[in-house]
Amino acid sequence: MDYLSLCLICKDENDYLPEWLDYHIAMGVDRFYIYDNDSRLSLRKTLKTYVQAGWVLVIDAPGANQQLAAYDHCLQIFGPHTRWLGFIDTDEFLLPKTTPNLPTLLQEYEPYAGLAVSSLFFGSGPHKTRPVSGQLAAYCLRTPEEFKENELVKSIVQPANVLFPNSPHDFLYRENAWCVNENFERVDGQRFPNRIAKIQLNHYYCRSSQEIDAKLRRGNAQSVALARQRFDAINARSTVPDSSILESLATLCHTAALEPANPGAHSRDLLNKIATLARLRTPLPTHLPPAPLGLSSRAAFSAEQQLKSQVRQAIQRDDLPEVQRLKLLRLQMAPGNILLLLELASTTLDLGDFSTTWQILSQAWQSSPNNYLVLHGMLIYFLRIENFPMAENTSRLLLQIAPHDLTTQAMLTHSLIAQQRWAEALQIGLPVLELAADQNNFPEGMAEFLLGRLSAYLTETHDYPALVRLWRAGCASQPGDLHPQVQLARALLLAGLLDEARQLLIRLPRQPQVLDLLDQLDATLASTGDIS
Repeated sequence: MDYLSLCLICKDENDYLPEWLDYHIAMGVDRFYIYDNDSRLSLRKTLKTYVQAGWVLVIDAPGANQQLAAYDHCLQIFGPHTRWLGFIDTDEFLLPKTTPNLPTLLQEYEPYAGLAVSSLFFGSGPHKTRPVSGQLAAYCLRTPEEFKENELVKSIVQPANVLFPNSPHDFLYRENAWCVNENFERVDGQRFPNRIAKIQLNHYYCRSSQEIDAKLRRGNAQSVALARQRFDAINARSTVPDSSILESLATLCHTAALEPANPGAHSRDLLNKIATLARLRTPLPTHLPPAPLGLSSRAAFSAEQQLKSQVRQAIQRDDLPEVQRLKLLRLQMAPGNILLLLELASTTLDLGDFSTTWQILSQAWQSSPNNYLVLHGMLIYFLRIENFPMAENTSRLLLQIAPHDLTTQAMLTHSLIAQQRWAEALQIGLPVLELAADQNNFPEGMAEFLLGRLSAYLTETHDYPALVRLWRAGCASQPGDLHPQVQLARALLLAGLLDEARQLLIRLPRQPQVLDLLDQLDATLASTGDIS
């Protein structure tokens, strides 16, 4: 039986696979199950050497939206042949940071059903075209840990404890089994505050500008519409140097008595060294079933996927009673699952059934006290029932787990405003709004609420410099929206910053509120004798 295997589904990623495979072989992976999603050049041909050696099994996965079906198929057919099974993509590399390889690290987590590995998104850096050096040598600038995208995790699971894949990032586990992160914090769902002391997932999402264009044209295994704005946001935030993966490879080279590589964008030296490290290992003997010709889904998985689809359709129809009924059916398939419990609580809260919502949240809390996701559900509940002291306390507990989370800080600000604690609300809320342009992930309407309430208070107290700062943040967090720009112009007038107010107003559409402010500006200038 293998100890660690990886499952991958990809399309037209042929050129990237040798680096990906060699690296993970060097890091201790025993087997690879690769699902070919209609690649123009067959992966069996590209990976012939790896297949013949016994490292790789290629399975055809034609058609759209096959990622979760491939994951479930891998769990069903190959899961019994491996202790751990990881699910990542070709632009993702698992980096153990406290052990020489992945199996040694995973031994510590054997009592748990899965290990959730935090992501770090890497940007293009200076590369306009694909570098010959490969991904690891070329891309060494990443986003900060607190960047919102870095909350996404990828999972390495013990198949014996898994029910179904829930998304490309997370899984539903059997009763009394769950996933943890490197700090043994329970992780339910696909997001959790970033933790990268022991292991990280380097996600070379952007690659070069040329490859971004190709990726946008190609789509992916889930047929997700990839927006250029996401690439641009990641590239803009990729300012943190990170060569830890190169340092780890240098250590492996030293241990194997190899000369260290000289990585560079125009050198294939690192690729050659990784290939040499991989050749030092031979695959374990195995008695795997022959590679199937296509995917076959388990009936239970198909039924669960059908329920998820029906939930989405009911949400689109705004049929909340039907959403509740379907979510209860999903919960019956995975009793006690925290994620499904909280999804049900969200629906009962939307239905105004506060008593049932609290019962569900209490059940989730009893199963997993101080759970990050449960605390978040409770925070939303306390805000909805207007128990603002409890909302404040819950916010502060969440911020102990995720100090940089803007959504939680915004909700804390909301609870402080409701308690008329304006000085504290401003101290937290203003910086939150100023950061929102980078990481705007507030609940719907939260930015508008904070802007409106804080603006009213600052206007009433005649704190016009702070009012200007507030609406500068409003403009940054809501680019293209006329309302914050008009409010900024009004604040500039009140603060006596007349030249800046004029420069802003003359750029705005000539709508009534803009014309009114221009009239106020002219009247102010006339009263001061400044008619320039």
